[in-house]
Amino acid sequence: MENFELEDAVKEVMDGILPKKSRKIYEAQYDTFVKWCCQRKLENVNEDVLLVFFAEKSKTLSSSTLWAHYSMLKTMLNVKRNIDVSKFYKLSAFLKRKSEGYKPKKAKVLTLDQIDKFLLEAPDKDFLMIKTSASLLADSGASIDVLKKHGG
Repeated sequence: MENFELEDAVKEVMDGILPKKSRKIYEAQYDTFVKWCCQRKLENVNEDVLLVFFAEKSKTLSSSTLWAHYSMLKTMLNVKRNIDVSKFYKLSAFLKRKSEGYKPKKAKVLTLDQIDKFLLEAPDKDFLMIKTSASLLADSGASIDVLKKHGG
């Protein structure tokens, strides 16, 4: 196998590592980091660079979002640059410290009674399309993702 064939095969395997549904989000997170590094003329990625990057992000993002960004960036740095961020203990300690006292917002979930009330009482002139598509999709056993795509 030629070198360029091997490189193509490795690239194909590595591309399969990223979740298909969120590939673009992972790549966008990586691109944001790369641009941030370029703006600061940083060529090497190390723990201190990531520590400053996440310290800046922590000023505007919640700890759960920081952890999500960390997870995506960890995967991308491993795939793209063969850097194992999981061994950056100061960074994980920083993120843990930012999580202290964080209380996640609970998602509001409608009860079956509330859904029934909406379907029965919401005015058809305003909500007929939503009510119809939600009813049809729910009756067919559709997942919540499918319902969301159809405006239900």
